Amino acid sequence: MNGEIIFLRLTDVGRKIDLIKASKIFPGIPGKRITKTKDTPSYLDFPKSLNLEITQNFKSELPFITEILLQIKLYEEGVITMITRISFNEMPLEKLHIIRKTAFSTLEGKFTVNSFQKFHFNKIFSQIRSCIEEEGFILGVSKYEKYVLYCLTDKIDDPHDFVEKNRNYLATLLMGENPNLNLHPNQIESTLSNAFSFLKTDYLIFDFDRALIIDPNRDYYDILLIAEIANYQLLELRTLDYLLDRRLAIAEEDIRQIYLRRRSIGRRLNRKVGNLLRLRYDLIFVLENIENVSKLIGDYYLAQIYSNLSKLFELGHWSDSIRHRLESVEDMYNIAQTNINERFLLYVEILLSFVFIMEFIFLIFDFFR
Repeated sequence: MNGEIIFLRLTDVGRKIDLIKASKIFPGIPGKRITKTKDTPSYLDFPKSLNLEITQNFKSELPFITEILLQIKLYEEGVITMITRISFNEMPLEKLHIIRKTAFSTLEGKFTVNSFQKFHFNKIFSQIRSCIEEEGFILGVSKYEKYVLYCLTDKIDDPHDFVEKNRNYLATLLMGENPNLNLHPNQIESTLSNAFSFLKTDYLIFDFDRALIIDPNRDYYDILLIAEIANYQLLELRTLDYLLDRRLAIAEEDIRQIYLRRRSIGRRLNRKVGNLLRLRYDLIFVLENIENVSKLIGDYYLAQIYSNLSKLFELGHWSDSIRHRLESVEDMYNIAQTNINERFLLYVEILLSFVFIMEFIFLIFDFFR
């Protein structure tokens, strides 16, 4: 078989990357608009990015590998994407799964695909660290998403028939399992059933972590971009969810401390609520950008693919969960603030009642005098 394997690795590094500042350090060019093919809607647009391509000089243990291309993208919303494209010629189909673990040597050392991407990510991250805004988005541990696309570029008269003849191997390939694993027919059918085609000669199958593309015309740039954007959205949603988990834990501790230590509680709570509101609006702004990043509407071919990936990744559920958590964090502080205000009003009423009673007592005392 001829084709390439595309390894995506997207990492969240902070709230935002200053692309103007980064462009003075990082020799990338602004991202191009998507090529309008396969019934692509004209309004489609994607996040701002700086892109860099590096062709690697390499030596590989596999004679089938012909080229290794590294693409790096810096996204304004604080995401760095590493795309490694490994081209192969005359490679046996049943050996595709070994490429991800195959070592190759470059001028910078010996790597597998995973270690190669980590090495270059750390290198780029150290260069542009001063361009990253982290306020409110300090993760401690970087969040990332990985996705692999197996692209076959041979001319296959009937791609569906080809998949059926190789269904056992292709199912394990898409699931990331050992090809010798004896999968149940139901599992194979579930993995291979959700297929897409635009022409008679192309064929797509998506799974949660991997995809198969058959296209002799190599016309799958837009498909690759849709897969990247769906993973971009999933990564950002998972990051927001993690940040809100931490915020809920902090809120629980804040509420406990506020009620246990009653000195200056109103002032401290007002400060906490103010900080929360700033974070809430920031998170809502990020969430809106994530949800509107592709705007694929209608029955376009890419819209069908994006919809399929959204269901696989459960992007809608992630968005709903984050909105619910945002409301929960805000409600916790607002309830505490309401309780403190009510308690303050009660103290005022008691004080006023005490003043009225003392005035009444003095009035009676003056009367009897």
